[in-house]
Formats: sequence, C-alpha cells, structure tokens
Amino acid sequence: MDGRRPTGVMYVNTHVDDPNKEIEYDAWYRNVHFPDVTEPGMFVNATMFHNANVPPATGEGKFLAFYETYWEDVGAATDAFRGWVDVLGRESRIHAGTLGASFGIYANVARRFATERRRFSQSVNAFLIDPREGAPADDVRRHLVEHTLAAVAGIGLHHSVSVGELTTSQAFADATGEQARFLLLLESDIGDPRALATSVEAKVPDAVPDTAELRIASNFFRGPVAA
Repeated sequence: MDGRRPTGVMYVNTHVDDPNKEIEYDAWYRNVHFPDVTEPGMFVNATMFHNANVPPATGEGKFLAFYETYWEDVGAATDAFRGWVDVLGRESRIHAGTLGASFGIYANVARRFATERRRFSQSVNAFLIDPREGAPADDVRRHLVEHTLAAVAGIGLHHSVSVGELTTSQAFADATGEQARFLLLLESDIGDPRALATSVEAKVPDAVPDTAELRIASNFFRGPVAA
C-alpha cells in the first residue's frame, strides 16, 4: 500500500452485525484490533478503507483492512500468523459482532508503479478473480501480469497496480471458506473509487481474461480516522 513493496498482503473485508455499531466497530478495529494483529510482526502497516457503496453490494462488507508482510515466504508468515489468531480468539479479542465477507492472504506476483502519481492510496479498486472451471491458473496469471497491469497503469489514474496470488498455506482453510485465487489491486491518490472503476471498465475491457471469472469487484475509499 501507499507505494511500498510488500511480499504479500492480507485482505480482510468485514461488516458488523448491527448498523448502529459501525462507528464503535471502526474505532475498535483501528484502536484495538490493528495493534493486536500487528503485534507479533508477521503482518504490519495496517490500513483501513470503507466501501464506496452504501449499503455494500451482496457479498461485500463495509470495512476493508489491509496488512502487509515482508517475509520472503508468505506461506510461512501465514502459518505463523494463524497461531496468533488462535490466541486472539481464545482471549476473546475479536469483536463479537464481526461478520466476514472476503478474506485472503496474497503473495505478490507482479506490480507496476506510475511514478508521476503521488503514492498515497485514497482509493482502492479490488478485483477478486478465479480461473474458470478447467482453465489453467497459469494462463490467468500470465494474462494479468503481461496484459492487465500495463493496460491499467496506462490509464494514468492509479499509482500502483498489482497482482497477488493466494498463498498455498492451508492455515486458514477451515476458517474462511472458499477464497479467490487472484487479487488484482488498483491503488490511486484520487478519492473517487467508483469513477476510477468506470474508467477501468471503459478503457480496459479485457482487464479480466476470458479464462477467468470475476468473483467480486469492490471499490473502497480511505476511511476517516475513527474517534
């Protein structure tokens, strides 16, 4: 995020079980959960974004948290982190109203920067992508890296465009359900993620290859700091 070069990111999209708790949940997330998650050092640089759709679309949550890892082996970081999550659960340090939407830990495959843009992420366009049934994941990865990154970066509206692939670690397989194979992440210093998404759709119609299916396309803006 923000122009850094992590080896992987943890993508956590959640909601809370009562709309009246959203302000409380946001404050808890930033002031309690972020320090808890980053304490052991596997994942750091916690960042919060809010969904640009109100209410969020089906399958999405309002709150999107990113965490970065700089471990060379992202799978090993994931394995180590699972033990810490178990500790947080046993000690009841997870907000009781948390509702999960999407989760994944993605190792960086490729990244492009637009050097003329300010590397601060006001907006994020996030695409969760899976290979179609019978389509090789290698083909999808190759298209995203060789075509999509350059095409999106060429629009000139995003400072960073990256492709992440789900870590092979099975540490969270029993807790998260099915996860998307690829994360296409577009970061911009422009604060209107929906307008950015429209530009991508108009100018890069094949951003997602025919060999893949788009599970979720989400648009988030950098959430204000909670009280």
